[in-house]
Amino acid sequence: MTGEAATSEAVARAWWNAVDRGDFAGAAQLCAESAVVEWPLSNERMATIDAWRLVNEHYPGTWRATITRLVTQGETVVTVASVFDDTTAVTAISFFTIRVGLIQMLVEYWPDRYTAPAWRSRWTEPLD
Repeated sequence: MTGEAATSEAVARAWWNAVDRGDFAGAAQLCAESAVVEWPLSNERMATIDAWRLVNEHYPGTWRATITRLVTQGETVVTVASVFDDTTAVTAISFFTIRVGLIQMLVEYWPDRYTAPAWRSRWTEPLD
């Protein structure tokens, strides 16, 4: 792993650690001033990192987060994280673009679980 990859990985891990602590201002400090966050599945863009911080600070609950997978290639880091509060557990698939030690762009997919069609059940088994 190159120094750049190690730095990118460390930034993504620091981001999720801050989110896990509810330190959204700390997470925002890991971002470039021009950083943008997009959530394509809900058709939302936070054009400033301050907007992202405010969205998260106003969430009606307390998020916790754990990285379950992380892949780094150059200035791109992809994480799969388990994100949960007292009532909800979801998966976040996050694509970070990190340059010069700062998050430039973050695109996150928050997919909803769904029940698999019954017709596939003879070839599949539940993950959990």
